Amino acid sequence: MIMAIDNKKLVLQHLDLSWNKGEFDKIKDFLSDQFFYKTTFTDEILNGKQYIEFINEFRDAMQDLSVNVELIMSEDNHVMTQISFFGTVGKMIYGIPPGDKLIAFNAISIWETGFDKIISLDTLIDITGLERQIGINLSPFEPLQSRI
Repeated sequence: MIMAIDNKKLVLQHLDLSWNKGEFDKIKDFLSDQFFYKTTFTDEILNGKQYIEFINEFRDAMQDLSVNVELIMSEDNHVMTQISFFGTVGKMIYGIPPGDKLIAFNAISIWETGFDKIISLDTLIDITGLERQIGINLSPFEPLQSRI
């Protein structure tokens, strides 16, 4: 039980320092040397340095970005989070055009931890919900309706 609580604290502190505050010099200490990140925004697997660049790129494109943890659960060395992202897009990012409309999208993440470090992070973004808000298809795949 103590390990699960410590892992939740590790993830929450990481999220606050990285996504909300952009204190990248501090979050390097949270990531293991073998850290990797997978997300539906890219088919690449990112290492720790690339992950920090990914966050910085988002924060630069959405300067009013706010990240809120809606749900967090932990068991053994895994943590699951449901996170909401809110902000306006000032610069094109991952196919999302700039605009003055506030957008919000959700993500589900599975975090693997060990020895007080984050080993891996796998994030599923609600691309469909995001597409509805901005009115464009971000998926590289053909929409289901056009295949029927």
